[in-house]
Amino acid sequence: MWALRAILVLVLVIVVVAVALHNVGPDQRVDVNLIWKTYTGVALVEVFLWSFAVGVMVALLVFISVYIRLVVNVRSLRKKVRALESEVTVLRNRPIEESGELLKKDGSPSKMLDSPFDARE
Repeated sequence: MWALRAILVLVLVIVVVAVALHNVGPDQRVDVNLIWKTYTGVALVEVFLWSFAVGVMVALLVFISVYIRLVVNVRSLRKKVRALESEVTVLRNRPIEESGELLKKDGSPSKMLDSPFDARE
């Protein structure tokens, strides 16, 4: 996995360098109109660099927010799994006689015997 990541970073660097070299020169100047300020005569390479940096920062913020949400979700699910595992352990260690008595007190088997579809009449 680390090799694939290294190859992707290398390809990205080569693409950035190729675009930068292709857009160097005195004729490659643009005017940048931001909402609050206008810049004139900015090199196109500089526009690419700042756009890339802002994109990386936005992607990083999105990644961090998704990561934090996933960590919180995993933590709550682990708590739930621990609680359910402890409940299963308690139920496994309970004697069979005690479980039978709990069922009799609940009335579940008697409900099944008092069914209107019972053919004992």
